[in-house]
Amino acid sequence: MQLLGLHKKSKQVINLSDVKKAAVVYRKNVRLSPIDFNPDYLNLILDLGKGTNMTLTLGNVDYQQLNSIMGLLQDKNIVVDDKQNILQLLRENKNLFNHFHKKGWTSL
Repeated sequence: MQLLGLHKKSKQVINLSDVKKAAVVYRKNVRLSPIDFNPDYLNLILDLGKGTNMTLTLGNVDYQQLNSIMGLLQDKNIVVDDKQNILQLLRENKNLFNHFHKKGWTSL
């Protein structure tokens, strides 16, 4: 029913005051077939403390949208981690798929 859009999708509200840290992470999709066209993963991982993490899928977010999200989190004094320099790559209009599928990059 959910696949056909006939069932309500659940929602969860996260209070920003509960978020301790945030990280933006790009992960490669392991492709087992040459006809696997599923996208890689761009996620925002929120650390809610006490070992609880919430992963939000960012999909095809552009630089301005991601920059706004990161700015909002930083304004709330939430530490934002971007070890892969995703914001910089998007600022430079780099294709994340091409960048992370070059030799030398491994999935996190």
